[in-house]
Amino acid sequence: MRIATFWFELRLALFVFVVSLVVGYISGHWALSISIGLFAFIIWHLRQIMHLRRWLMSGAPIEAVPNLSGSAYQITTQVCDIKKHHNEQQINLERSLAKFDAATKAMPDAMLIVDQMQIIEWANPAAKALLKIDPHRDIGQRIDNIVRDPEITSYLNNQIFDEPLEFSSASSSENDLMLRVVSYDDGKKLLIVHDHGDLLRLQNVRKEFVSNASHEMRTPLTVIIGYLETLSLREEMTPLTRRGVEGALEQAQRLKCLVEDLLSLSRLEGLPLTKSQSEKIDITMLIREGVELLKSSDIYKNQQFALDTNVDVQINGDYRELQSAILNIIDNAVKYSPEGSPIEISWHTLREGGSLLTVTNAGDGIDETHIPRLTERFYRIDKGRSRDMGGTGLGLSIVKHVMERHNGKLRIRSQKQSGTSVELYFPEERNVYGE
Repeated sequence: MRIATFWFELRLALFVFVVSLVVGYISGHWALSISIGLFAFIIWHLRQIMHLRRWLMSGAPIEAVPNLSGSAYQITTQVCDIKKHHNEQQINLERSLAKFDAATKAMPDAMLIVDQMQIIEWANPAAKALLKIDPHRDIGQRIDNIVRDPEITSYLNNQIFDEPLEFSSASSSENDLMLRVVSYDDGKKLLIVHDHGDLLRLQNVRKEFVSNASHEMRTPLTVIIGYLETLSLREEMTPLTRRGVEGALEQAQRLKCLVEDLLSLSRLEGLPLTKSQSEKIDITMLIREGVELLKSSDIYKNQQFALDTNVDVQINGDYRELQSAILNIIDNAVKYSPEGSPIEISWHTLREGGSLLTVTNAGDGIDETHIPRLTERFYRIDKGRSRDMGGTGLGLSIVKHVMERHNGKLRIRSQKQSGTSVELYFPEERNVYGE
């Protein structure tokens, strides 16, 4: 195209020059003829440029392309091609935006974009239903001027969004809304608010069912165990009958343990730990009591306990819950470590604050893929082995809930053939020093 344009204009210039020479030869005025020819060629170029400029200033409409030649024609052609491509992109972008807009309008979750100053830049219609934020009226307003919730304001100001924030809507007394924040693009944040009230209600129904069913099972189980224990004392039974009674009694006791653990979980998942339930707990004493209790149990296999508890820090918490948690993790260490192997228990404060109880055994260890699921109810790595040892599958779940109620954390570290280490971390505010 460029070469063709070049030759067109060159031929035109040569034609004008030749005509000027002929006119100059005939008239005898060579300089005037050539000057007039060059002037005419320049005027033609200026006219092309004028029409091109007028077309460009009017927005370069494709339907009104001026009839130009040479370089001006090439420019108009390229501009039209660019505009056609731009129009196609614009249409595709508008379609994509329309689809995105339709999707965000259909979403039941509230979505907002705020800048680093917490000013709302965009919101979908669900934001009005969940947060009372109008997607048209409230754009440009600070979010804390509309959503006057100190919990949300503090969460956004802290800039720590590893865990979502659960809070209550205006129409509910329980934490039925969940806020997740995704940071992007130099300080901007995408806020997603999800209504999980239905899930909470289902969880409450499940908790109530488990609690009520467990309570209802406790009384008949107690009666059954009582009768079986009475029968087991009778001397005139045949060996086969005695074996059946003792087997039934063992299973009834196991079912009772399961019911008790379910009731414990139901209680732990209820109301949060209150100040009236808290007292100073000597963790060292609970450790020693747990060790002595397990040494006298049937599961003890002469493991060697090494205690490192030379610290006077106590924990402000619930005695029964902490006793259950500590006994559970020591019990697991005994169950899943070989006969005569060492079990190390340490209790100490941390330099950065807080305190840590660690129970380490020298067992077979746990594959890393199982560790995230160990605190799930009834989750077992080796189901047959766990049942043989009399476990209910609820122990670590109970420990997890106890630690959550004490603002602490349960950590499990293990590798195959390298033993297992279970840690109970208590934050600094739970520590009580001295007498």
